[in-house]
Amino acid sequence: MTSPDDDVRAATLRLVSDYQTLLGQKRWDAWIDLWAEDGELDFPFAPAGRQRRYRGRPEILAYMSATPGRVAVDAIDQARLFPMQDPTIAMAELTIRGHAPATGAPYNQSYVLIFETKGGKLWRYREYWNPLVAIDAMGGREAWASGFGSPLAAGEGA
Repeated sequence: MTSPDDDVRAATLRLVSDYQTLLGQKRWDAWIDLWAEDGELDFPFAPAGRQRRYRGRPEILAYMSATPGRVAVDAIDQARLFPMQDPTIAMAELTIRGHAPATGAPYNQSYVLIFETKGGKLWRYREYWNPLVAIDAMGGREAWASGFGSPLAAGEGA
């Protein structure tokens, strides 16, 4: 017999799997439906001057749907999913090999991803990664800043 926590944990892990599958397939309409209306996409290691948080479905979709043209994933070398004690949270480790189409430079990155759900939807997603890998792959900080993500407007907080 399963407990209510076991059912929630299983639903959280299914959501993470669906997230990764739909993202890889670039099925943006189905992917954004996984998110809560007030969802938050967070990049805690975003360099100074770059937007760290994207809030709400429209902002998250605008940012994420633009990334495939900037980074191409050639292979996933490692993918591990970890259920957490809190059944609404899961963590994943992901290592990819890829390249930046604009420069042809390698983009080999490791990530730690934390998924938090609320009401069966993705509510908060945190992505820990090394921004230097992206900066180098895209030809330096200036090229990266002008072409990846959106810089903060003057006076805007993260």
